[in-house]
Amino acid sequence: MEEQVNEPLARYTTLRIGGPAGHLYQPHTAEELTTIVSRLQQASEPWHILGGGSNLLVSSRGVSGSVIRTAQLIEMKQLDSNLVEASAGVRLPHLARFAASLGLAGLEFSVGIPGTVGGAVVMNAGAHGGCMADVIESVLVYDALKNSLITLNKDDLTFSYRRSTIDPSRQVVISARLKLHSDAPDKIETRIKANEEYRLKTQPIGFPNAGSTFVNPEPKRGAGFLLDQAGAKGMACGQAAVSTLHANFVINLGQATSQDATDLLKRMQDLVYKTYSLSLHPEWKTLGEFTEADLTPWK
Repeated sequence: MEEQVNEPLARYTTLRIGGPAGHLYQPHTAEELTTIVSRLQQASEPWHILGGGSNLLVSSRGVSGSVIRTAQLIEMKQLDSNLVEASAGVRLPHLARFAASLGLAGLEFSVGIPGTVGGAVVMNAGAHGGCMADVIESVLVYDALKNSLITLNKDDLTFSYRRSTIDPSRQVVISARLKLHSDAPDKIETRIKANEEYRLKTQPIGFPNAGSTFVNPEPKRGAGFLLDQAGAKGMACGQAAVSTLHANFVINLGQATSQDATDLLKRMQDLVYKTYSLSLHPEWKTLGEFTEADLTPWK
């Protein structure tokens, strides 16, 4: 297991923002992961889980305590004809491709989502009309308070829009089992390519970003549409800017700080509220040392 002291986290986030972690652990097996979480929990030391680093804003001031990055847990295997198991650190595009190679459909929606299985389960990640709740059969988690491994079935997770009942402060996703269905490989590939092409055309792939910034407040009027119509494209605070390609994406122009990002989110929210009297809520999670003022967009 890799351990680093005062390691800057920017390189581990898709937005490329983040100060140092007191300790950064990168376990390679489920056993290493549970061992380090158990040790920290028993020592009453603060710990945080980091997956693929998407959908996340890490404070430029850093993170106190220990950060445990699960991105090295990348095992994927087929358990039976329609059942696949993937470890927490597996990237969703890789998993979608793996399933496709087996002639299994159901994960095509995820091919453009840059996150990992662990975070995708916790947040019920989705796109193109599909989401993790559609394919999850069960999830293996380590409960730090009980110091035990627990299998949660789909019904236990109570999935809703971008939510599950997994508590990241105590429950660590180890792996997930996904129930898929057989389909012709050429049909699966066609859907994968269509989703990849849509992402390339509509999302700012060339700049660091954390994915969609705000949750859609209404099914028929997405956050991107509202921000676009309100004139948010191109708005900037410091080195953080609203993409001119998709208004619900904040991009890092090069040296953006978490302060730049939180200031920009506030301005975006204010603009939409002034225009539509609708409140936008961030889809991003936060990690690290933020002031109460910094966290205003999440209140």
